[in-house]
Amino acid sequence: MTKTREFFSRYNRLILSALIFSFILLAGCSPASNDTAKASVRRKDPSCKTLRVMARAYMSFGEYGKARPLAEQALAQARQSGVEDSELSMCLLDLAYIYNGQKNFRDAEETCRLGIDLQKKVYYDNHPYVAYSLRTLSSIYSGQGKYQQAEGAMEEAFAIMRQNHPADDPVMGPFEADMAGLLAAEGKLAEAEEYFTKAYTSISDSFGPDHLYTATVAGSFAELCAQQGNFDKAQALIDKSQSIQERVYGSDNHLVAPVWLTKAKICRAKGDFAQAEKLLEKARTAVQKSGSFAALVSLEKNIETIRTYQPAVFGSAPVKLADSST
Repeated sequence: MTKTREFFSRYNRLILSALIFSFILLAGCSPASNDTAKASVRRKDPSCKTLRVMARAYMSFGEYGKARPLAEQALAQARQSGVEDSELSMCLLDLAYIYNGQKNFRDAEETCRLGIDLQKKVYYDNHPYVAYSLRTLSSIYSGQGKYQQAEGAMEEAFAIMRQNHPADDPVMGPFEADMAGLLAAEGKLAEAEEYFTKAYTSISDSFGPDHLYTATVAGSFAELCAQQGNFDKAQALIDKSQSIQERVYGSDNHLVAPVWLTKAKICRAKGDFAQAEKLLEKARTAVQKSGSFAALVSLEKNIETIRTYQPAVFGSAPVKLADSST
């Protein structure tokens, strides 16, 4: 089974490479002869939209280091060519998302604010697109520990969505999940549990129980349950999350590291220190292979935090696991 998953992981990467190569060809080629096509590539650089699509392909795999130069080139080209403000705003917001993923919070905040201001100009202040961008801004604030500002951004996002959708609309699920994660980071565990319960049910129903996003939310919910000392529920949720994420990403991909960290916490709480160490080392190896220094620094802090907890007091205080997948 492991070999099968690894095969599909490699297969997905090959498909990604093929897609990116196709985008390059589409950006500069016409269905003429090979010589004409090559000349066309030399004469014409990829458009900002093509570059942005290429960047998003890498973003979907958490490859922010590869996505960043493409997104930065897209933004520079958008500014130089005078594209419509709607396209420029997307270039800004994509780059903000990448900066956030790399924990470059200062640039992420500045770029995201520019993107939101432009979105409000293109659409209107209470457009749903603005609400989705405010989710990103909230995440950026949270990463810096600016929880009051993060909550303010999320509350503004909620207000916009409630003006455009019923309260029980499945589209609210991702916003509820983000709010739950923010409240958990602040140590407001009871409030976070309420949001996670609604979000997980909504997202599982709308995306499907085996969808990658459902698995991601399940992993975050499991982390909260571990913080509360509800290890049986945490184990069930994290096992499901691990099964789906490893099937999608592969059994040794750095994007699954947050799952292994949560499992390590649960193992330590149950007294299985040997298995906890195996999971921590697995996470370290995967993140080291990713080549992200910021992610490795964040991971080492998380590992140290996990190792300092003793089973007798485990779960008595909230522990925020930084996202080690970037």
